Amino acid sequence: MKEGKSKREEERKFRRISIRFGLETPEFRAMGIQISSKGLFISTNHPIFIKGCRLKIEIPSSGGCFRVDAIVRHAKKVPPPMVQLDRPGMGVEFIEPPQELRNFLASL
Repeated sequence: MKEGKSKREEERKFRRISIRFGLETPEFRAMGIQISSKGLFISTNHPIFIKGCRLKIEIPSSGGCFRVDAIVRHAKKVPPPMVQLDRPGMGVEFIEPPQELRNFLASL
């Protein structure tokens, strides 16, 4: 990689949206932040799934709810006293997100 060049092809938007996620079913609630049409950061300290896990994610919208599979690309657990200094959670990449979801996320 060239110096000074980001690995990301698309800049992420610093927005907050309520999401649900889980391994088999989206049973946990969290905030999705740093959003792009290709993925987002799930801000949570529990549970944290390891890199490579496949998750089911639900993203609500005014027209219903988008469902998409995603892969954990990086995960960071932060001790409770340090949460003010560092953000716990997981960076996930969507697997074949539908165009309607990509359009919705681009509109945020």
